[in-house]
Amino acid sequence: MTTSVRITTEYITLTQLLKEENIISSGGQAKYYLMDFPVLLNGETENRRGKKLYDHDEIVIDGETYVIELAENAEELIAEAEMQRAERAMNAKKTVRDDRIKAQKAAAAKARKEARFAELRKKNRTRAGGFGRSTNKPKGPGSWNSNR
Repeated sequence: MTTSVRITTEYITLTQLLKEENIISSGGQAKYYLMDFPVLLNGETENRRGKKLYDHDEIVIDGETYVIELAENAEELIAEAEMQRAERAMNAKKTVRDDRIKAQKAAAAKARKEARFAELRKKNRTRAGGFGRSTNKPKGPGSWNSNR
């Protein structure tokens, strides 16, 4: 018996066909199904789950024949999908560019902040941590007992 499978894209994968026809319930089962059961694609054994199936391909699974056919408005849907894919790619480029600009601005702000704190440290004569002693007081063991 021959079953027609209508697709609205340029191709579907063998795994998608197996799932669509309820032969397997999840994509993870495709690998094991193809190991256990022979699948013929246009008369030749096929065991690649990601194999692309195009218009007019014949697939035989457990004696059942499936023929891939494009839906009536498939060209229109394919063109629309291509436009959406191009738009997503453009938006991804914009996002990457915007993220790069944000990172550059953040780095510049951090450098300005560090420069400002370095200037304050120099003015107040403190160490980088901000908790240092001023340089005009004595340091070391001799100064520990000087207050007595």
